[in-house]
Amino acid sequence: MRKIAANYILLPGFEFVKNGYVVLKDGMVVDVVNTGGEIREIPCLEFYGGMLVDDRVRQHIVWSPGDPIREKILQLYRENKACGNGLALIQGADFSHFIWTPESRIIHLR
Repeated sequence: MRKIAANYILLPGFEFVKNGYVVLKDGMVVDVVNTGGEIREIPCLEFYGGMLVDDRVRQHIVWSPGDPIREKILQLYRENKACGNGLALIQGADFSHFIWTPESRIIHLR
């Protein structure tokens, strides 16, 4: 099993989590662990700074500076409940306000 931690996790079917991690089995998300805001060292835990989201976010949302990140992602999840296309990572956003910035980027995680 692969475990990936991030500052924020927003995946369909799971609660929004700060400083948690995702458990993957055969490339599929099987759990999102809420650590209560404190990530502890766990063997083989990968950490990425930013927000983990379903890869559909990278594929289907066009971003502009000032866009509200959580609202746009949640709208996509409501419209298309299918999940499992992998994970993507949003970096460089204004996470204090969850706003897309000119420095923001989203990458596919392998």
